[in-house]
Amino acid sequence: MTEKKARSYETMFIVRPNLDEEAVDRTVAAVEDYIKAQGGTIESTDKKGRKRLAYEVDKMRDGYYVVITFKAKPELISLLKRMMTLSEDIIRSLIVVQEHAGVTA
Repeated sequence: MTEKKARSYETMFIVRPNLDEEAVDRTVAAVEDYIKAQGGTIESTDKKGRKRLAYEVDKMRDGYYVVITFKAKPELISLLKRMMTLSEDIIRSLIVVQEHAGVTA
């Protein structure tokens, strides 16, 4: 059986707009800690700030956008998706593989 190699991923998620700055930071830290606890490594965290949503989600018109770039084994992704889906503070999330870092499309 071969050991699966860590790959680069990027996750973007939207935190509820009715949270204060401290609660947003706690939510971001919880996602980072979860990735680390599952053996992943955080490369960068970019808090984009509060922005208007393209469409209303659960009666919310805006949200706090966060992008985290990390390296992890593929098995982590389904666990991370579940963790973010179950979080009451995250209203939307997306995880994508970074095939070739530095290459622009």
